[in-house]
Amino acid sequence: MGLQINDKLNGASVSSVEETPKHARSVGFKGRYVLELIPPNVGTGPHRKNVQALTLMVWSLAALSGTLVFFQPWFNIGSNIRAAALGLVFPGAGYLASANVFGVVLFLLTWATIPLALFAWFGAGAIIFPLLVWGLSALGAYIVTGDVASESAGLFAPGILFSAFFLANKFAAIGRVTASKKRLQRNEFIPQQLEEIDQEAATASVPEEEGELDLETLRRLQFLFDQAFQNLDDWSGFTRIDQFQTSALRYQIYQMMYCLGLYQAGYAPNCHAYVSEAFRRVIERSLTSTVLNFWKWERLAGKFSLDCDPVQKDNIMVTGFLLQGVMLYTANTGDMRYTEPGSLVFNIEDKLAYKYAVQDLQESLLRQWSTSPYCLIPCEPNWIYVMCNLQGMTGAVVYDRVFGTRSTEIILPSFEESLNTNFTEPSGSVLPIRSELTGFTIPGLCGASGDLATVIMGAGPLRNLSRRLWAIVRKENIRFDRKTGSLSLTGLVGADAIDQGNYRASEYAMYPYIAIAAAEYGDEPLKQAAMRKFEQGWGLVTTSTGAKSLDLTKASTLMNYAALTATLIRPGAYERMIKKGPSNTTLKGPILSEVPYPGVLVAKARSQTSTDLEIVLYPSADPGTFKLGITRLQPGKCYAHGMETLVADGDGNLSLTILVDGRTHIHLKPVTI
Repeated sequence: MGLQINDKLNGASVSSVEETPKHARSVGFKGRYVLELIPPNVGTGPHRKNVQALTLMVWSLAALSGTLVFFQPWFNIGSNIRAAALGLVFPGAGYLASANVFGVVLFLLTWATIPLALFAWFGAGAIIFPLLVWGLSALGAYIVTGDVASESAGLFAPGILFSAFFLANKFAAIGRVTASKKRLQRNEFIPQQLEEIDQEAATASVPEEEGELDLETLRRLQFLFDQAFQNLDDWSGFTRIDQFQTSALRYQIYQMMYCLGLYQAGYAPNCHAYVSEAFRRVIERSLTSTVLNFWKWERLAGKFSLDCDPVQKDNIMVTGFLLQGVMLYTANTGDMRYTEPGSLVFNIEDKLAYKYAVQDLQESLLRQWSTSPYCLIPCEPNWIYVMCNLQGMTGAVVYDRVFGTRSTEIILPSFEESLNTNFTEPSGSVLPIRSELTGFTIPGLCGASGDLATVIMGAGPLRNLSRRLWAIVRKENIRFDRKTGSLSLTGLVGADAIDQGNYRASEYAMYPYIAIAAAEYGDEPLKQAAMRKFEQGWGLVTTSTGAKSLDLTKASTLMNYAALTATLIRPGAYERMIKKGPSNTTLKGPILSEVPYPGVLVAKARSQTSTDLEIVLYPSADPGTFKLGITRLQPGKCYAHGMETLVADGDGNLSLTILVDGRTHIHLKPVTI
């Protein structure tokens, strides 16, 4: 295994007694929050440092080689070859030796295209583009250099490079010292924040069996069902920009799965019917070539490979996200169809598909985590994203729960240790991305939004990390007046103020995620304040079917489903869904197996005793009389519904016709005649 597995708490990362915050000691917490404190070894990963050192060594050797060729006195080589060799120092360096107008123009053009090439590398793992820019700049220097090369360029180019190395290292060292001081400051306030979080959660807890959706939330959920039942080639209502980064269709679809998982587990565990059908249709949509064709190009441009199998290697942004969605469906319904060989057909092109089952996704992730020296594994070829790995780990935890395996118990200590040491800044904030090849990250990519994403995605598999970062975000980035309900954000940087689903600048972009985190941790006033902010900012619209969504001319579909997630979450709901799933009474109880859609919205469907079924319905449009089908009853048993008594048939099924007009409550109970 790339990282040695150990059974220590946080590996070697538990803070020492001497570093226990003064507040924690003064109020006698006795280590109550020690696992949530930022450990002293954050940002110290030896593998990351080794890879960075190797990157710099290779670059330095290339630069020295180019410089030596430029100055070598033994062979009579042309000035154009000398200029091309100097191009090894850094992209465009050879043009410095050309000493003519063409060289100046091409030097400027090279450095104008470098940000685009780096963006393509970052955004789609397409390392071919920075390599092309660098290689073409050396070729260009060969072409435009005349009979005489500028001798001073041979000193100037390596001087620029090594000065840049020196300054970068100097600033990084200063940054590490500052960040380490910030870690100590954060560890002072984290326990107090967590105490407040726990108090809020204790007062906000609602018994699971009391969960019922109101009509307003059902209207927002209705938008999801309308999209789920569209034809697979109908993408109306989805944001379509590119298929490589966060606006990609796959992320919108996966968020639909997570919304369905939350809804079914928390409010309608005893309803299959159109809910489960919609879930299966969303899974099928995620496997279409429109969604998955991008992987062919990423493999080609990032790994120079024509093998576009989307499961075996470096694609946790599909395998990890999908594993979570499929396992939520499996856990909620008990339907094992996706364990059948070939049940998940990944369509890359019309005539190119790869067939797998859900256990293949689990095996692929565990194999890669176990062999990667980072433990965490790439999404885009060559780039490791923390968020994708957290989504994959969440799916793996659900898999273990459903099938009684313990793989994540084995891998999680190494996973967390690497996350702390290789993907966390010395201040305790999470780095969202790191290059697998070079060991370097992208500085300033995002700030609070990266921590907030980890709060949400780590809530199931790494609760202590999630709570730690939620305490930090609450203290440093959220300004909330609980008396007036006034809410604002501070300390945002980079992509914090960008709608990641459409890349537009937006001051409301973080509020849906704040609402999700606040809901999960029981802070209902903060959740409602955050929802008011983005609803007022983006606006709500009503469709022709009566469904409601954010105004998709302003907000992205991804943000719309993040907002829906926030409305569905109750305190601890995400953690329960991941680690516990529906209770035994609901799993064993009767099932609402037939209910029409469009026609009826299910606000609640739950068994309290394993023999009864409580249902709350609303009409999706006009009131009407609808037929319901109930299964998994006791064959031949009598059941009471109001004043009416019905008898289950020999297979344990029965039908009843119900007038659904406004909130319609049905409680089917077994009776003895």
